[in-house]
Amino acid sequence: MILLYPFQRSADWGNKVEKLTVRSAYRTALNLMDHCGRRYSVLLDPEDYLPRSSLIEAFPPLGVGQEIMVGIDGASVGFDPSQINGLPDKKLRGLWLEWLEFMDAEEFSCLLEAIDEPERLIGLGPGYTPAGDDFLVGWIMALRFTGRKKSLLTIEREMLDRKTSWFSSEMIKDALEGRFWKRGIEMVSAIADGDATRVLEKTDSITKWGHLSGKAWLAGLAYGLELGE
Repeated sequence: MILLYPFQRSADWGNKVEKLTVRSAYRTALNLMDHCGRRYSVLLDPEDYLPRSSLIEAFPPLGVGQEIMVGIDGASVGFDPSQINGLPDKKLRGLWLEWLEFMDAEEFSCLLEAIDEPERLIGLGPGYTPAGDDFLVGWIMALRFTGRKKSLLTIEREMLDRKTSWFSSEMIKDALEGRFWKRGIEMVSAIADGDATRVLEKTDSITKWGHLSGKAWLAGLAYGLELGE
């Protein structure tokens, strides 16, 4: 059995050696599943950090369904997926309102029809992670960012596995538990700091993420911020 030794990890990946199954393998990312169905990821690029992920120098040849071990004990903590500080600086409202314009695209018309019933967004729309799921995660992050944790969307976790892909289901579960991707945390940090230049830089980076995923996520974040106004 192959044993991987990452050199850095997210704060929510514990110190024990994990036996994991490869669910998907890409050029810069391995997505792995434990015996409980939870996602773990081993990455090459620190910009791709997300909950329960780690960094490694290179991947050996691996195939979907292969079992591996990940020795995480010597890895330093390089990212905290739950570290959201500050509150939105309303001076930047004009910038985040522009993200709502992404919803004018024909690909997102189905989301607008379901937006009043958030659970209908699960698994809805195009994309490897369906656009509705990305929108929901942005929305949930806005609720955390504005301190409205008690107003979190009512989503039955058991429903997620039935309505969307495994990766998306895990992404939404993480968001509901207050854990998010690095790009998102950097964006809300820039908004809290009132740093318009950094917000524009992060917007450019996020809109290039996936075919539609980044735009759907930004629209969801803006929608959630607006609900807090």
